[in-house]
Amino acid sequence: MNDGGEPTSTYETLPARKSFRSLATDFAPAALTLLLGAFGSIVFVYLHIPLPWFLGSLTACLVASVLNLPIRRPKLLAIPMRAVLGVAVGSAFTPLLFARAGSMLGSLAVLVPFMALIIIVSLVFYERVAGFDRPTAFFSAVPGGLTDMTAMAEDAGANQRAVILVQATRILIIVFSLPLWLQWHDGLAIGTAVASRVRLFEMSIGDMLILIAMGWGGWWTARRLGIAGAPIVGPMIVSGIVHASGLTSAKVPMEVLTFAQISVGALLGSQFRGLTMREFTGTMVWGIANTIVLLAITSIVVVLVSHFTGFDPVSVLLAFAPGGQTELNLLAFILGLDVAYVAMHHLARLAIVIIGAQMIFKSRSDWRKGSS
Repeated sequence: MNDGGEPTSTYETLPARKSFRSLATDFAPAALTLLLGAFGSIVFVYLHIPLPWFLGSLTACLVASVLNLPIRRPKLLAIPMRAVLGVAVGSAFTPLLFARAGSMLGSLAVLVPFMALIIIVSLVFYERVAGFDRPTAFFSAVPGGLTDMTAMAEDAGANQRAVILVQATRILIIVFSLPLWLQWHDGLAIGTAVASRVRLFEMSIGDMLILIAMGWGGWWTARRLGIAGAPIVGPMIVSGIVHASGLTSAKVPMEVLTFAQISVGALLGSQFRGLTMREFTGTMVWGIANTIVLLAITSIVVVLVSHFTGFDPVSVLLAFAPGGQTELNLLAFILGLDVAYVAMHHLARLAIVIIGAQMIFKSRSDWRKGSS
């Protein structure tokens, strides 16, 4: 999984064409993955764990992956379910967004030095402490755009498996720790928060078609333009513009959002299938240690940004946390926080890291296959 882009499996790739028999063979493990995800979600709901539909599914599939159970990532759901979440996040934008966009400029300006700081710290950590070679350390250090990072890592002759595992670990730790921290430290009722109060049977056909059009049209347009994280970014931008303009008030229904959370959690959790003890005690532990360092740096920056800009500390935390934009935008949406503020910062973060990483990669002629 990446920070909103199309998923990249850690241990498997999908052939361009598959026979009907092969697709049928894949269906059973994928269905089992979703069933396990649903079971884990129900358990988390019962235990009042934060973000239960997402984290419960993630946990159950993560455990199944580590135990090497016969599960498989439900890849066919990856794009549509991320599009659902993108449309949902965009629906939280209001006509007031345009009037207050200028107030975010100071906070957004902090992103560039902040991203530079955590990339440099992570690069030094992975190269000097973990012993990664320079290309592997760099693409492991850049927090965002997993699909783009792994593609460039492969072209640079870096250890692509290590990059994917470290990046996935960062996302995993952050999306687990922040909801728990916000519920148990700040007292936010994340375990009982409802993502949507609109029910499926209450939806009109017209609203359904509008939501589908924003999801599909946003993804298609973003993909054609080569925008990173197209499955969620495109629908989120289109939905945000349409809702902020007051053209529609249609909301994604509760049942669809719930299924989307289960699916995205299953996609992330099942990504660790085939994880070996050597990889856990080596590569993955380095990823965990670096993420702890990043969270410490982020907490200091959040206090400063919140103090000088006046934005709510929780919104600032979710906006600056170097985790998956899908999950952090979802958390902001469920909590009813300043979704536009959080979403705009993650869009800016992705743009900064994708463009910056590509510029550095192209400037290093020695970072090519067989030259590292």
